[in-house]
Amino acid sequence: MKIKYISITILVVVVSVAVYLFGFGKSKTNIKIESSKVFRGDLVVTVRATGTAIPKNRLEIKPPIAGRVESILVNEGNQVGRGKIIAWMSSTERAALLDAARAKGEDELKKWEDFYKPTPVISPLRGLVIASNISPGQTVTQQDILYVLSDNLMIQAKVDETDLSKIKIGQIANVTVDSYSDSPIRAKVFHIGYEAVTENNVTMYNVDLTLNSIPDYLRSGMSITIDFILSEEREVLLLPNEFVKGSGGKGKVIKKIEGELVETTVTIGRSDEQNTAILSGVEENEIVYRKKKIQEEKKTSSGGPFSSPKMPKR
Repeated sequence: MKIKYISITILVVVVSVAVYLFGFGKSKTNIKIESSKVFRGDLVVTVRATGTAIPKNRLEIKPPIAGRVESILVNEGNQVGRGKIIAWMSSTERAALLDAARAKGEDELKKWEDFYKPTPVISPLRGLVIASNISPGQTVTQQDILYVLSDNLMIQAKVDETDLSKIKIGQIANVTVDSYSDSPIRAKVFHIGYEAVTENNVTMYNVDLTLNSIPDYLRSGMSITIDFILSEEREVLLLPNEFVKGSGGKGKVIKKIEGELVETTVTIGRSDEQNTAILSGVEENEIVYRKKKIQEEKKTSSGGPFSSPKMPKR
């Protein structure tokens, strides 16, 4: 009798575990029918990369002599012309003479200022002052950098080697400054690097672009998103990608014909991340369908196979 009782208990436990493992917690699959309307729109196929705004020509201005900065004529953000005087400075000897003359009075100082002229610092190119590292009265050596000039800002993109074959000289791109994402700028590829750079174990190549216009807010070092345009099509028939099957120009869509969902053949074009161009086989505003599988979770008891559904809540 005792053995029979133990056997029944073991059987109950095994059945409970089996029901829990193979019955509860499993999901069942349902099919949901979704629809979409064929619509007209623009299809822009791009390759995306990240990059940075950098000076096209970056030039560091160093003092022609060691000495003291007497006055500065331009500041960061100013445009300067080629040959323009951007600062005045005294040699170490002139600075010492003027300091001694200043102690003897204004007339003596003026005499030595007229006799011993200061040395100009001249801009060698036309461009923008992107850094100014000096102040009046500052003592400098010939190795110190007074100013940094840039003639123009450009964009340098880092393109994954798997996408490099899609990039060509003269190709148009949309450039977006990450901190001004609502203002895309048109740019053109003018150089593709020959030497690879490796970042995070990914091989990339530098691709340089010129901007059609340089906005006032653009600064050297800003982070940029670049969308290289592979193709642009205007006012074409489009469907969301999930409603189209196929590739290589041949596709399938599901239509409702005489009340039945029927898979029909269409001709497809390019696709972007959201939509696919439909070249033939459907008409504008026509409705197409798709069958979407939905995983529905079964309700499970909260405490496993040994919990009691009649357990009172605390």
